[in-house]
Amino acid sequence: MSSKLKGGPAENGEHSKSKMENGVDSMAPPALNTYTPEEMVQQMKELITENNELKEAMKLHNQAMKDRYEELSTWREKQKEEREFYELKFKEAKQCLQAKCIENEQLQQQLQSLKEREEGAEMEAPEKEVRQLKSQVQRLQAEKADLLAIISELQVKLNISAEDSFVEIGMNEGEINTTAKEHQENSGEMPTNVAVCMSKSADESKNLESEELTVSQLLCCLRNETQKREKLEKELQDHKERLSKLEETRSCLESGTQTEQEEESSETVGSEVEALNLQVCALFKELQEAHEKLKEAELIQKKLQEKCQVLERKSLVAASELEEKQQLIYTIKKLELQVESMQAEVKLEQAKTHEEKARYNNLQDSYSKVLPELTEAMKTIDEMKRKELDRVDKAVVEQLTAKVDLAEQALAAKQLQIDEMKQLIAKQEEDLETMSVLRAQMEVYCSDFHAERAAREKIHEEKEQLAVQLAYLLKDQQNLEDLGRDAESPWSQDAGSGALTSPCPKRN
Repeated sequence: MSSKLKGGPAENGEHSKSKMENGVDSMAPPALNTYTPEEMVQQMKELITENNELKEAMKLHNQAMKDRYEELSTWREKQKEEREFYELKFKEAKQCLQAKCIENEQLQQQLQSLKEREEGAEMEAPEKEVRQLKSQVQRLQAEKADLLAIISELQVKLNISAEDSFVEIGMNEGEINTTAKEHQENSGEMPTNVAVCMSKSADESKNLESEELTVSQLLCCLRNETQKREKLEKELQDHKERLSKLEETRSCLESGTQTEQEEESSETVGSEVEALNLQVCALFKELQEAHEKLKEAELIQKKLQEKCQVLERKSLVAASELEEKQQLIYTIKKLELQVESMQAEVKLEQAKTHEEKARYNNLQDSYSKVLPELTEAMKTIDEMKRKELDRVDKAVVEQLTAKVDLAEQALAAKQLQIDEMKQLIAKQEEDLETMSVLRAQMEVYCSDFHAERAAREKIHEEKEQLAVQLAYLLKDQQNLEDLGRDAESPWSQDAGSGALTSPCPKRN
């Protein structure tokens, strides 16, 4: 295990060795003598739990970003459809306004012609013109009512679409913020993304409030205009009633003198023509006001289109960020797999160390059991030596010496085993020290991965260039071979003809 960890990849190994030699390794943990195996196991468990929490946080964050991207795409499609619909409606309204402006100009020309004809015209002509003007006024009022209804519908639809779309985005942002607050302690990248989303939502809400105020003002103006239109319709009805009464009086007074009737009718018709002229002027003013309001609605539409473009750009930026995050997640998963494999190897080594420690404890127990026997044997030897002064028993001495030799041999064997166990423990401590090097290598793996990816891209580009050059060279070679064949063919024909015409040599 220690040889594998120290070997590693060539680039990372050299980098980590240089870091350790210079003494700059900031990730190196404290000495292993300060930690017990139980504390090391607890730290490994804590690291595993933190890893799992980070994985869950990243998964939740990715799901939230995917949901947000899908919502933005659907909202963008809705905005495109609504924008196309509104553009069609505005084009229709513009065409209607242009037609009405043309009709207004024609009416002005007709009014001027009527004023010119009033001086020398008879009584019947003014009555016909008055009827025509009334019909035109009614037509203009009906068209004006249609235009106002179209504008009000467009404004209401703009309000509804803007409120619905931005309220949905606000709700989604609130959900993302709640998920981000739950996992704020685990991951350090998520609070920054949530803060950016919050700032964007605040700006959008301010813009929406200003747009809602403008739309409400436009709706108030439209309501006032509808009230004015109703008043004008009432006045037109009153004028119609007056005209009907005048016609009745005219039919009744037809039996009277023609001179009096002509004077009275001319006066009444002149007053009515003036009143109708005033009404037509008022209608022109109202049409101009409606035209100005349509221009304001077009400006609002342009603003909404700009906002849609900004949101499309933001969605593209979010898509690029998602791709980068997916790449980072891929690299993180690779590193996690490497860490898990290393953790498994560390666990195997820990199991081996536990077994060796158990053996060492057994040897110590056996050594502690042998020690009292040895002390007793030494005591017996001393007693026997004392007794030898009194009486010398060679057989007992030989037995005791044999026992002492056996005990010394057993002690020597136990001591050798203890030394071997100490060496194994020292090796295992060295292997554990390589864990600090692994942490440094984990950082280097990321940089090496990015460098290798850039190198692979460069190599791929060089391969493509070489393939193009090779194809070009192959084409040149084929052309040269064709030219060589074409050049060889006449020479071969000339050589064949020369061989046929040459005379045979004479023999002597």
